[in-house]
Amino acid sequence: MYDIPVTDHSRLPIMTIEYAHAIMQTHLECLSAVCQVKAQAKQRLIEAGRLVPADVPHLGF
Repeated sequence: MYDIPVTDHSRLPIMTIEYAHAIMQTHLECLSAVCQVKAQAKQRLIEAGRLVPADVPHLGF
């Protein structure tokens, strides 16, 4: 985002849903298997029902 390199990949003590969305956008090129904060954001969004991983069956509406 804005061509500014992401330099901090550390987990956070608290992550809101809104901040998790922002992390997923700013860490777009990071792999969640490597980037701790992106993995945390992904898990937060899954727990909140805001993200359904492709390997989980769901209705697409």
